[in-house]
Order: sequence, then structure tokens, then C-alpha cells
Amino acid sequence: MPTPPSPASLRSLQRRTMRVLIVAQLLGAFALAAGGTAGALLAEHLSGSDATAGLPLGVLVLGSGISAVAVTRLMDRRGRRVGLVVAHLTGALGAAAAVAAAALHDWPLLLAGCLLLGAGNAAVMLARYVAADLADRRARSISTAVATASVGAVLGPNLLGPAGRLALSLGLPEPAGLFLLAMPEFLAAALVTLAFLRPDPLQVARAVAPASRGVQPAPAGGRAGLTAVLGDRRIRLAVLVLALSNLTMVAVMAVAPLHLMAHGAGTGLVGLMVSAHIGAMFLPSPLTGWLADARGGRQVAAAGALLLLGAGAVSAVAGSGRAGIMGALLLLGAGWNAGLIGGSALLREAPVDPSLRTRAEGIGELGMGAAAAVGGGGAGLLLATGGFALLGLVAAAPCLLLLAVVAAAGERRAGSSDRTRRAGFAAAGASSALEQGGSE
Repeated sequence: MPTPPSPASLRSLQRRTMRVLIVAQLLGAFALAAGGTAGALLAEHLSGSDATAGLPLGVLVLGSGISAVAVTRLMDRRGRRVGLVVAHLTGALGAAAAVAAAALHDWPLLLAGCLLLGAGNAAVMLARYVAADLADRRARSISTAVATASVGAVLGPNLLGPAGRLALSLGLPEPAGLFLLAMPEFLAAALVTLAFLRPDPLQVARAVAPASRGVQPAPAGGRAGLTAVLGDRRIRLAVLVLALSNLTMVAVMAVAPLHLMAHGAGTGLVGLMVSAHIGAMFLPSPLTGWLADARGGRQVAAAGALLLLGAGAVSAVAGSGRAGIMGALLLLGAGWNAGLIGGSALLREAPVDPSLRTRAEGIGELGMGAAAAVGGGGAGLLLATGGFALLGLVAAAPCLLLLAVVAAAGERRAGSSDRTRRAGFAAAGASSALEQGGSE
């Protein structure tokens, strides 16, 4: 039987894993700027309708959720490295399909490409759990992976103009430029992961878990495993937090570039404002990760819901004013970040057997994808019928439900703690009475 790794070797492996993830996250986040920024513009160009602008991002995030389920199952069998590589390669294929759609003026092909591009998004999003496999401070490791993606995510939309000129020189529509860049970026991320994410952190974590924590084998796969995962209240709450936070963010951002350009903003300004929003999505990660470790994921998730409600309120009064829209986008990004870190921390805190961990992650990502598909799919219609104000209010409304559920979970937890303390006091009193009786 092989000797379990020493704590020092585990810390060294964790540092190596984080270095590999940092490089892959930078490349993958740059590539995802295509779907997040250029998708709406290319959709409007190909279809000729503003109502379709939200569909590419909605389809992308739906594809991300579906891909996450498949990728996490692959990770369960073959490890993190194989799953991430397959996801990055599928993302590159999706970017190629989007470029082909632009060349052929084929609107359905663009949606198919965005669906495949969602696998690349799944790779970037699932990396946060890879970072936590061997970590002592899991929420902070999760936040580091999320924050790393901010560099590519913030700078990527600013390439909208230069990449657009490249696309025009090739006879393609201007918004296709970011999809051109996404292909080599996803391929490079796959190559880095394949070459350097060794040994696999999930396989190492599983090898040391029984020795360090005495975890018993989980139910076999299939319905029994799914029931075991969803039977945990904390996982159900985590999935709700992740899903509703993503719904609100995607619904607004799916059409924000189109709304800005309709009111006179150029591609450069749109790219700058989207970059600021994306910065707000990722840059608070060190703070929210520290808070999640210190105070718990539930409180961070509640703060996220409040910020998202604020974003909806600002959107309702912003109109066409760029300052108001910018304020709404910043609140939207910060609220999403708190929801993502808080929800992910809740999921990782759940007492789930390590063999079921990847399934729980896949369910969380599927919830995010399904909710985003609803938000992104309806965003264009809401914008076309009621403007940006109606869109912001409708998108933020589910956060009221989220606040109520988080508050109820807090009350249950407090009640459980009170009952535990009362039981402890009663046991102590009974023990004292027995001791006194014995002494008499």
C-alpha cells in the first residue's frame, strides 16, 4: 500500500496546482470575452432583431451547465486534468463554429457554437473547485481561482475593437473578431492543463481523505448518489444561491452592450464598461473568500443578494444615462461575485463523501446554466418591450426569494445550535445530580 503524501508534499502540490490553474484561467477567461461581449452584437447582426441579442449568452451558459455535468462525471472517472482539457477543447470548437456562422451568415449555427463554447466556460468555472481540492482554506482558494480569471475577463472585452478590425480584414463581421481569438486561447489553455496538471489534485485528495478523515464509501452512482447529494440542505441552498445570482447577472449583461450601443456608445466605450463590470465580478474575490472562511458562505450569499437587488433598483432609474448604467453594472458584478463565492463555499462546506463531490459541483453548475438560459433568453424580449428599467427590476426580483431562503436557513441553524446547547446543559445538570446522589 503506497505511503500517503506528507503535509509538506501536499502543500507543495497545492502551490503547483494553483500556478497551473492561474495560467489556464488567464487564457480561458480571455477566450470567454467572445461569448460575453461579442455574442449579443453578432446575434443582432445576423438576425436583424434586438430581441435575439440575449440568446447567445443564455445558450452559452446553458451549454456551460450541461457541459459541467458531463465534465464532472468525466472528472469523477478520469480526474480533473482530463475533464478540464476536454472542456477547453470543446470551447475551441464552439468558437470555430461561431466564426463559421459569421462567415455563412447562419444564425442557428451561431447558437450551436455558443452552446459548445459553454464547455469552455465550464472549464473556467470548475477550476475554482480544482483549487479547493487540496486546500486548507477552501473559500480563499476558490476566490483565488475566480480572481485570476479577472485579468483575462477584464482585458478581453477591450480587444473588441482591434479584434473587430482583424475580422473585417478577413471579410467577417466586426463582432466575429473575439471569436477568432478565442480558438487559440482555448487551445493553449488545454495544452497547459494537459502538460502540467500532474499529479491530478482530485485523485490525490481522494487518496488522502479516508486516511485523514475516515470517510466511508458513498452510495454507488445513479439515483442513490444523486439522492445522497440533494439530501443535504446545505447543497440545496448552495444550488439556489448559484442559480439565482447567475440568473440576475446574465439577464442584464446579455443585452447591456446592445442597450449601450443603441444610445450612442461606440464599441470602445462598450468594451470599457463591460470590462469594468467584469472587474467587479472577479476582483472582490479575495475579500469575499476571506469573509466566507471567517463568517460562512451563507452570510456572503446574503450580501450578494442585497447587492443584486441594488443593481436592479439602479437599473430602473438609469434610463440611457451611462453613469447610472455603469453603477448598475458594478453592483451587478459585485453581487454576482458574492453569490458565486458564498454559494461555492456552502457547497464545499457540505458533509458530502469525496466520491460524490464532483456530482455536487456538476449540479451546482447545471443550476447556474439553466437559470442563466432563462435570464438570457428572456432578456432581449424584456428590453424590447419595457426597456432597461423593466429588465433590471424583473431580473433582480428573484433575489428577494433568495434573501428569504437564506434568512430561513440562518434561523434553522440558530435554532439547532440553541437545541444543542440546551441538550448539553441538561446533560451536564443530570450528570451533576447523579454525582451528588452518589456522594450522599
